[in-house]
Amino acid sequence: MAETGRLFGVLVTFRRPEELAKSLDKLLAQTRRLDRLVVIDNGSTPASEQEVERYRSEGADVVYIDAGENIGPAEGYARGCLYHMEHGTDDDWVMTFDDDDPPYFDDALENAGKFAQGMVEKDPRTAGVGNSGGRFDLDKAVIRRIGDSDIEGIVPVDFIAEGGLPCYRLKVLKEVGVHRGDLFFSYEEIELGLRIHDAGYKLYADGEQWKRRKATKRSLGQLPAESVLEARNRTDFRIKPASWRRYYSLRNLIWLLRKYDRNRTALSITITRGLLKPLVNLPVAPRDAWQNLKVNTKAIIHGWKGELGWQMRP
Repeated sequence: MAETGRLFGVLVTFRRPEELAKSLDKLLAQTRRLDRLVVIDNGSTPASEQEVERYRSEGADVVYIDAGENIGPAEGYARGCLYHMEHGTDDDWVMTFDDDDPPYFDDALENAGKFAQGMVEKDPRTAGVGNSGGRFDLDKAVIRRIGDSDIEGIVPVDFIAEGGLPCYRLKVLKEVGVHRGDLFFSYEEIELGLRIHDAGYKLYADGEQWKRRKATKRSLGQLPAESVLEARNRTDFRIKPASWRRYYSLRNLIWLLRKYDRNRTALSITITRGLLKPLVNLPVAPRDAWQNLKVNTKAIIHGWKGELGWQMRP
């Protein structure tokens, strides 16, 4: 990596200074450190700024940006990437991190850099790499999980999963754009991945590091039976309290399907995930069902009309 460009990072945090501290410590412990880190503080938390200053005192190049309000992870990643685009070159790369999901191994960034450089040499249309990802079926609005038997060597993916150490070429981001900040939360990594593919570029996951992390997490009992990506696909008819996460997930999915002219699929999602589930639960859990119906209806209207942005407070 060092032969062709620098490795930058964007870390988005929201009122979790303890988790931020752990993530910064993991970054300091890396065998290959970031050349610059931008921390986007969505919570305007003095304790978080103090942790960033501690990170800087260790000789790290870091830029702290107080967002002033909760702009969401999507806008946070966008602002951080734009900062690096302004101060970086086409040869540089940028990785995105969440405050509670740091690199799993101390050589993670070193391996990411080597894999990124190797993929550009193998395929000049490489736009980004990671250590986990997935494939998205627009016709059925589902994420296709990549089975363990298919995680070998170089794995082509439609998107790099959050927590999968997404690493993007600044040259490509300058052409196709950064994360869509108006999505706020959910599906931002999938939308970016699809946009990258639309422009003729490719995304790849490092199968060796993917298997290494999965094996370690299994041995420690940390790998859940169902991943976050798999959970997104499932229409679970058990009612839960309404949440802002549900609003953004449903809204953004409908909007994404509409963007790619999958109106029939969007209509199916609207009926099954948006309306049928709360209606079925009205007799057994009227309060939660009614609240879900209101949240879902708002998400459906905004998704179909394309009204994105910060519409529901977390």
